[in-house]
Amino acid sequence: MAINSEDFVKLKFLDSPTLSPDGRKLVFAMKKVNQKKNQYKSSLYLKTSEEKEIRRFSHGTHIDTAPQFSPSGEYLAFLSSREEKVIQVFVMSVDGGEAIRVTTFPRGVMGFAWSHDSKLIHVIARVNEEELELILNPKEPPSFVLESIKFKEYQTKKKQRHALRIDPRVIKSGYYREGTAYLDGRFIQPFVVDISEFDRYLEQKKPMKAIHLGEHGYHFSLGTFHLDDTEVYLSKFKGDPSVSLEQEILKIKISDPTDRIVLGTVFGFIENFQLSPNGKYFSFHAIREEKIVYDDSQIFLFDLEKGESGNFICITEDYNRSAIQSRWLDKNNLLFLSPSDGKINIHKIDIITKKVSSVVEGDRNINFFAISQNGTRLTYEVSHASFPSDIFWSNVDGSEEERVTEVNKQYLETHEPAEAEVFIYEKDGINFQGWVLIPTGCNRQDKIPVVLEIHGGPAVMWTPHEKTMWHEWNTLASKGYAVVFCNPRGSNGYGIEFRSAVFKNWGDLAANDILEALDCAFIKYSFLDPDRVAVTGGSYGGYMTSWLVTNTNRFKAAITQRGVYEFVAFGTTTDIPIWFEKQYEGEIIERLDDIWKDSPAAHIKNLQTPLLIIHSENDFRVPIVNAEQLFWLGKRYGKIIEFVRYPRDGHELSRSGEPRHIIDRINRISNWIEKYIKSNS
Repeated sequence: MAINSEDFVKLKFLDSPTLSPDGRKLVFAMKKVNQKKNQYKSSLYLKTSEEKEIRRFSHGTHIDTAPQFSPSGEYLAFLSSREEKVIQVFVMSVDGGEAIRVTTFPRGVMGFAWSHDSKLIHVIARVNEEELELILNPKEPPSFVLESIKFKEYQTKKKQRHALRIDPRVIKSGYYREGTAYLDGRFIQPFVVDISEFDRYLEQKKPMKAIHLGEHGYHFSLGTFHLDDTEVYLSKFKGDPSVSLEQEILKIKISDPTDRIVLGTVFGFIENFQLSPNGKYFSFHAIREEKIVYDDSQIFLFDLEKGESGNFICITEDYNRSAIQSRWLDKNNLLFLSPSDGKINIHKIDIITKKVSSVVEGDRNINFFAISQNGTRLTYEVSHASFPSDIFWSNVDGSEEERVTEVNKQYLETHEPAEAEVFIYEKDGINFQGWVLIPTGCNRQDKIPVVLEIHGGPAVMWTPHEKTMWHEWNTLASKGYAVVFCNPRGSNGYGIEFRSAVFKNWGDLAANDILEALDCAFIKYSFLDPDRVAVTGGSYGGYMTSWLVTNTNRFKAAITQRGVYEFVAFGTTTDIPIWFEKQYEGEIIERLDDIWKDSPAAHIKNLQTPLLIIHSENDFRVPIVNAEQLFWLGKRYGKIIEFVRYPRDGHELSRSGEPRHIIDRINRISNWIEKYIKSNS
């Protein structure tokens, strides 16, 4: 059977596998579509080394995700929307039973981490000053379970207060919106929740105490506990993140949060604080200041035995690839994921020698992994061209790998994915990777049409195993299109020099790399029809799609999605303006001529390809003003152009948007291509 857009509701996607401290229990989240509610639901599942069967560990139509075993092995904490539809931290016994909410933050929790003694949970949450007061001096709402009538009355009054609020937004920070929401004076703040009396809480149902570690008016990251659990290490933006990416690394005393020490200053969006097993170091991800725009993600260490200021060591400086999701294996080694040369695998780095070696290899994408606390077992979530998402586990050296799940087995028995083939092409003395997804049952004696797909970023690396593209690519292939894509200069996964090549030059260089890939595909695969080619891409891929069709006439149809089309509008309205300023090395208002020339909107008069613009109305990464400008300019000059706007969704429409929007979007893409490919065949 053909894979089609509506099949999105049949697919299951897995995430966040985690292991018990002894490595014998595995818990992961499974996400499905709730068609009736046009939403997603996610439940937790448990696999043990002693049992062959996987059993469901949580139930309902809400979201349960991001599970973490406590270091003691007694409890499982996870994020859930099961009460009030806001994500909170819940804790339950690993033996099952009732899950108890341990946080009551008005707008929910963004992430959490266990203390070593399993008595504290560190969380971060967005709060304004009024909400902060409620957190520190809580007024307990009626129980959703035990006092359902009072709870409904409480919810009704809450909605009435919300309806009567004064709703003009007073904006004082340049960083005032993100994702699909306005921040409304909220700052990311760190807290510690004391769950040491969790068993007593099960009986009394009283709010657990939250200790505020932060300072309202500044944004903080999720940190990690000191080995004795008396302090937390984390980062804080020194000012407005829209103006500067400079952050302080802090040590904060839990018993007296005003007792804090600045350990140093680093740059970028800092994340993933982890303490070494012996407590000597903590690690985190950041970028080097001198390469602030195009740098690979680096692993930094702070040596706690060498004092309290400035002892930061970048241990991946010579690796020349990105290192993400690092986890301590033992006192001398970290494991991490690394996108490299068209695949994502698990690697190990020795913190003394800085030598990197491979641990788990394969032509596939490992999207998430975890290590058992005793350092004996690994688990990881994998996507592959032949399946969208499954869980594996193995020994810590990658041996004795076992595929734990085949969650889409029944679907794949009747729906065969496209065949993926890699090709290598050379340009300017550089070898590039490209791929062709060939429709199942394709007659290579006939000419077939082509869809050129372009990734975002620009510092992204695509592989044929993309979890979030699996459905779209296979839907297009099932309609008879060969899907071609590549990693042009500017992409991640091929080193700093390759990644930095588009610095101050988003257009021509990468465009020529992409066109070279297309030409190479036509030579290598003679059954591809060069006269029937469509092009599409999102974000930077949307920029490149519109750049190509305003600078060449090679395409019969184009779909540009959530793209950057005019650099002044983008650079002054995006939620990451300082990042874009640094892309073009200078203040936007001082570079107007340069950045206008590199804007696709500047070349709209050249457009001869029928162009469909797709954008979300709540996209704050690339605000919809970009699409509005391009659309009007196209109409002004009599071009074949249409504009589709999706309400409520944001920049992640294609990856996590409303299910009906995801299906509708793919239908509109394929219908636009079919309309103009057929009319020109």
